[in-house]
Amino acid sequence: MATLSGCLSNRQAMSTLKRVASDNCHIDSSGTSGYVFHPTNLVPGSADDSLLRRRYGDRGLRMAQAVGLTNLLVQMTQLEQHQQTDQPTSLRYLALRQKLTDQLQLANFDIATAAALVDCDSKRATLTATLLTRRENSREKRMTISAITIGAVAVIGASLLNLHEQHLTADWFHIAGGVGEGGLGVLALRQKPPRAEYSHPRNPLREIWTHTGTSTVFPPLVWYYLTKPQTDNSQSLADALHSRWELLVSLDEKAGNSRKHKHREIAYFGDGDTYTAEELTVRAAMLGQLETELRLMNNDLTILLNEIVRPSVKR
Repeated sequence: MATLSGCLSNRQAMSTLKRVASDNCHIDSSGTSGYVFHPTNLVPGSADDSLLRRRYGDRGLRMAQAVGLTNLLVQMTQLEQHQQTDQPTSLRYLALRQKLTDQLQLANFDIATAAALVDCDSKRATLTATLLTRRENSREKRMTISAITIGAVAVIGASLLNLHEQHLTADWFHIAGGVGEGGLGVLALRQKPPRAEYSHPRNPLREIWTHTGTSTVFPPLVWYYLTKPQTDNSQSLADALHSRWELLVSLDEKAGNSRKHKHREIAYFGDGDTYTAEELTVRAAMLGQLETELRLMNNDLTILLNEIVRPSVKR
């Protein structure tokens, strides 16, 4: 009964592992809000650039360019400059500000959905790694119990033989027990870690790694935010993530074999592969870093929103 129960439990664990590993996150983050944002670039030193930089900070303007709000911001800033302090706010100014805040709200939906896609994939990788680790621990536990059982049987059998003055047979019983325990130990050391077929056809890591011109996974505003350098002398967030992931991949491949390195690139940044628990943990770490950058987008969006609604200080 115990063997049958263990067999059924192992089958259930395998079924759960396969189901989790193949359960892709079906979240369309390419345009969830229904509004397609078109990022715009401010020309450094232009009249619009100088006008907006006197009113908004670098992080707010970066988000405004990602969402494509620079033209509206220019119009609103010009109205602010002509607004008299003793006159009520014009209806056109209020309409522009309302339009800006509405579009920022829609942008927030797109950012949240992109972050949810990455978070779902990260949690799936972590859960699959946990199931693989449990499977490996269960195998090691069975082998440990078997080794202890063999050792105990050998000791008891040799003791009984010694009581009956069969010392030579008892010695051979001791040797057999030691060989059995040693064989299980060697077998445990030579065991390869369990793997699972893990698919990710819509791979958010791939586009960051290959630095494609356009994205089929992320909305335009998110892709602009990730790929545009924060300043003229700094790298983009995508480039920074690429550098971190190169380090993770190199640490994961201690042998340093170029062929193996290529294979791992396919595993992490392709459509799927067979993963070990350790490799899935590395993938989850990459996804976690990407998710953090997406969550930080909300900070810049909040900064821009606060700068829009705060009173203008004429200079």
